[in-house]
Amino acid sequence: MATIINRSMFPLSSGINNIMGMKERYDKLQTQLSSGMKASNLAEMGSDRYFDLALRQRVSRIESYQSNIKTVNLRLNVLDQTIGRLDTIEADARAATMSGSGGQASLNFQTTPTLASARFDEVMTLMNVDIAGRYLFGGAKTENKPVEDAYFALNGRGSQAGFKQVAGERKLADLGTSHLGRLTIGTATNTTTLAEDGTHPFGVKLSTASTTCANITVNQPSGAPPALSVEFGATLPVAGETVTLNFTMPDGTADSITLTAVETAGEPGSFVIGADADATAASFGVALEAQVKAMAEGRMVTASAYAASESFFYGQGGQPMRVDGPPYDTATALVAGTDANTIFWYKGEDSTSPRTTVTAKVGESTAVAYGVQANETGLVNLVQSLAAMAIQVFSESDPTATDRYMSMVARNTERLAETGDSNGSIAVIAVELGLAKSTAGAIDQRHIDHKAQLGNMLQDIEEAPTEQVAMEILALKTRLEASYQTTALLSQLSLINYLK
Repeated sequence: MATIINRSMFPLSSGINNIMGMKERYDKLQTQLSSGMKASNLAEMGSDRYFDLALRQRVSRIESYQSNIKTVNLRLNVLDQTIGRLDTIEADARAATMSGSGGQASLNFQTTPTLASARFDEVMTLMNVDIAGRYLFGGAKTENKPVEDAYFALNGRGSQAGFKQVAGERKLADLGTSHLGRLTIGTATNTTTLAEDGTHPFGVKLSTASTTCANITVNQPSGAPPALSVEFGATLPVAGETVTLNFTMPDGTADSITLTAVETAGEPGSFVIGADADATAASFGVALEAQVKAMAEGRMVTASAYAASESFFYGQGGQPMRVDGPPYDTATALVAGTDANTIFWYKGEDSTSPRTTVTAKVGESTAVAYGVQANETGLVNLVQSLAAMAIQVFSESDPTATDRYMSMVARNTERLAETGDSNGSIAVIAVELGLAKSTAGAIDQRHIDHKAQLGNMLQDIEEAPTEQVAMEILALKTRLEASYQTTALLSQLSLINYLK
């Protein structure tokens, strides 16, 4: 039986199909070579598309965190500059009150209040700093200015009293009608009595009393309202022996008066030893009244201004407090100001944990807290101190000026001292914000490294290596040419051609 030799022995269809497959692969390789990508859509990626989507989602989350970090860093940079400036103002104000003691040879009487007013204005302006309408010193309340404008805070607006008015009312309440700091002085026979004029927060408060004379009996403050007495015995004191009375000022600071027994009148801070106990007590009472009045009109007036500043420029959890009057010189209570009659200096959020009022998520499990409130302890202390200084008026012709000035200097030296370990101080705020910035920076670097790793993984999945594709194209080209030649030969195969 003759063998039939024809194209059925060498089917062309399979060869052509192979050529078409190689042609499709060749076209795809050319596309990869021109685009640099393995696939033009997800469908072409096969099972790799699941990994690709997961990686891209992770990269997207990292980029969102990096965007948060960029925003946080911008705000922290502004806060850092602002807090740094506030710290400088505090240092300058402290140095200014330590540079002299006033008097004819110094300009401090005039310049200190003026500089304090300028610094107060700058501090209030700095606390209203914003970034694109977002205010930074009001905690989470970022849409409005957190503090009142400096001018209105001092001078008031319409029916709303400012600090100057509130401090003036407090001065009257602390001085009292007799300008003795709400104390009363009386002498009966051999005993001088010093008493508070009522139970209220105003004026000078009695603390303790002591004497260096064994023949003087001092009875400590007692009763309601408190009163103390100094009793002279039949044996009179001798020159040089003293009686010391200690007081608490309206702002909580301590003060004292020491009266020294003398034989001849005319020495400041002294009382004359009389012919008997009654006469000595009378002399002591007169001297005590003069010293109490000088203290009240001098040092206590300064203390009153600081007490008023603490009531008006309230801190966390506070509200403006003012004297319940008129009348003010006989007032017996403080009353909360209302929005109708008193300027509210701070209008931001009032949280006991200011830093946590503003947070930003910068990583999967990491958030930074960087909220700041203008009513934090260190910032409020600066505002209160500058405001109390700003409203002072000193004159060479005023006999109380030097006493008031020196009292102000002492207070500000203490109040504006560096208290870096104090909660809420300017230094602590700066440290805590610095920690937030450091944390954000470390997390950002971690994101950069992680994103680079993910990018390499995506590159392996998505990108077509140029050298590898080119080599495959060359190899495929050779195979295609060989297949074309073979198929062409087979297409011409027949018995006739075979027999030839």
